[in-house]
Amino acid sequence: MKTKILKLSDSSLNKIVTHHAELEKAGDNVYTYLFKKDPYREDDDLIAVVLNVEGVYFQEGAYSRRSLRGKDLAHVGSTYVQNFHKTIEETMQQGRHLPIMFVRIYEELGRDTAPLLKYREDRKERLRQQDEERSRRREQAKKEAEARETQRLQDEKAKFIAGEFISTEDFVALCRQEGIAIPLRTHGTLNRSVTALSHKTGIRFRRQVGKRAPQLDGCRKLLHTLKQAYGVEK
Repeated sequence: MKTKILKLSDSSLNKIVTHHAELEKAGDNVYTYLFKKDPYREDDDLIAVVLNVEGVYFQEGAYSRRSLRGKDLAHVGSTYVQNFHKTIEETMQQGRHLPIMFVRIYEELGRDTAPLLKYREDRKERLRQQDEERSRRREQAKKEAEARETQRLQDEKAKFIAGEFISTEDFVALCRQEGIAIPLRTHGTLNRSVTALSHKTGIRFRRQVGKRAPQLDGCRKLLHTLKQAYGVEK
């Protein structure tokens, strides 16, 4: 004889549906049935675990035969059923997720579901507020980081105008800030060879062993262009 079972819908989130299946007793208030047959390996068959809480049967989950092997399903399942109402109380006390299945089981038992529903809604709102606060903090941290970077570049700009050396990375950032296009070849030279630049002192670069010094004409042209953009006199 097939038994009516409550289970989560396979197609709709947070929806409980009814299913009927021939159950095999595995322990006190613990049952199983073949949920899905694997076409290749029996060990990969999915076995549904069904628990009975005061006459309400619900599918706790589905597991492969392999994962259930060696497990004391009867003891674990029976303990789960015995502590079912206590588990709900502790879940709410600790602020943890309360599955919609628990609400439906209470409904089937004729118990008051209002506290459970209110708890779920309150927790949902609390999590929403926490997410908003985290987003606000991330946005604030991003703005502060951008402000620090803007100020740092302003400091580097002042150093450049004064004729001090600035790093290649900061030089490129200042060029972009001023809308100065950097040719691809020059960009490659800056990244590979140049370490620092000064419109007064010149260009510091690294020379690879066994190779000629890099061609810096494009870099010098950029130095001149950025200096002009800042109105620096010769």
